[in-house]
Amino acid sequence: MRHYFPIVLVFLLFGGAFLFLLLNRNEPHKTTVPQSPELTLPLPSESSLSSLAQAPDWSELESFQGTVSKTQFEQDLTGIFALPQSWQSTITIEEGAAWVRHSSASDSGESKITFAKEDAPIEPLPPLDAMHIAIDPGHIGGEFAKLEQRSFQPFPHDPTKIPVQEGDLTLATAQHLKPLLEKLGAKVTLVRKTAEPVTNQRTEDFLPDFPDRAMAEKIFYRTAEIRARADLINNVIKPDLVLCLHYNADAWSDPENPWASRNHFHLLLNGAYLPNEVALHDQRLEMLRHLYRQSTRRALPLAQTISDVFLRETNLSSYQYRSSAPAIKVDATRPIFARNLLANRIYQAPTIYLEPYVMNHRETHQRVQLGDYDGFKEINGTPRRSLVREYAHTLMLAFAEHYSLQVTSP
Repeated sequence: MRHYFPIVLVFLLFGGAFLFLLLNRNEPHKTTVPQSPELTLPLPSESSLSSLAQAPDWSELESFQGTVSKTQFEQDLTGIFALPQSWQSTITIEEGAAWVRHSSASDSGESKITFAKEDAPIEPLPPLDAMHIAIDPGHIGGEFAKLEQRSFQPFPHDPTKIPVQEGDLTLATAQHLKPLLEKLGAKVTLVRKTAEPVTNQRTEDFLPDFPDRAMAEKIFYRTAEIRARADLINNVIKPDLVLCLHYNADAWSDPENPWASRNHFHLLLNGAYLPNEVALHDQRLEMLRHLYRQSTRRALPLAQTISDVFLRETNLSSYQYRSSAPAIKVDATRPIFARNLLANRIYQAPTIYLEPYVMNHRETHQRVQLGDYDGFKEINGTPRRSLVREYAHTLMLAFAEHYSLQVTSP
C-alpha cells in the first residue's frame, strides 16, 4: 500500500484543483442537459423535501375532485409530467380515482381524488386585453453575474469587450418587451426591475447549514432567489401567465475554444419529473397541481406560436435534447419540451420558459458588443435590431399573431 501512496496523493491533489477551478470559473455553464437545483444541491435534513421547501398541504388536492377524467390524468401523467417508473410507488390509478401517498412510510396517509366522468375542455388563456403577464428576467446580473456563472468573457484582457451577462440581457429584454405587450392590450408586471436579487437573503445566511461556501452561494442564487420570486408571483402579482426570459449557452471543454457551433432556440414548459423528484413530497404535490390545473396544456398553444415566430424571424435553429435527457418533447415538430425546473414548477401560473440565442456563439457575442441601439445595423449581411430589442420584438410579434392582432413595425 505504501508504494501506491504517492500516486493516490497526486490524484487527490489533482482532483481538488480541478474541483476548485470548476466552482470558480467565470463562464456561463449551461450544459446541454440543464439541471434543476434539486439535482445538484444537497437536500435539507428533512430529506423528503426539496431545498428550502415547506411541507405540502395535501388538503389542496380536495379542490381537484372530479375535475379531470381518468383518460386525461393518465395521458398527462405519463406523456407530460412523469418520466417512466417515477410515479408508481406514490400514485395508484384505479377505475374511478387516483390515490396519492403523502409520504414513503408504510403507514403514510393518502388522498383520494375522484375522476371526472368525461374529458373536460382545456381552458384557454385569457384574451390579451384581459391578461396579466408577469415577465421574469432570468438570473440577476450586475455584480452577481460572475457568482452565478453567467458572465461570458472570452477576451478577459481586452477592456473594450463587453462581457455577455445573462441577467443584464434578460432585464434589458424585459424592459423593451413590457411596453410592447402593453401596447397590444396586456397588463404587464416585471418580477425584477434591477440587477439586484429579489430575495433579501445572501450567501452568508446559508453558511451555518451549508458550511461549504460554494454550495451556500448556489443555495442563495439558484434556490432562495427563485423561491422569493415565486412568493412575489404567486401571492402578490398573481398573473395569468409567466414569461421566464433566458439566454442559452453551450458547454465547452476547451478553454481556448469556447465557441458554440450553433445558435439555437427552444421553449420549456413544466413536466418530465424524475423518480427522485416525484419522491419528494413538495414536488409530488406541485406536479399534481400543474396536472390538475392543466397549466402546461394551457400554455402550449401560445408556446407553439412563439416557437414558429422565433424560428421564422431570427434564423435560429431548433434545439433538440439527447434521448437520455430528463425532458419530454410535447410537440412533435417544434422545439418545445417539458422540463422540471424550479421556476416553472413553483410558479403556479402557466409558465413559458424561453431559451433563445447561445451566449457563447460568435454572432451573439458580436451583437452584444454592438450594445443596445435604435433601428437596424447590418449583422452578417442582414439588417438586425439590437439583440435585446430583437428578442422583445419577436415575442411581441408572436403574441400579436396568436391573438390575430395587427401590428405596424419598421
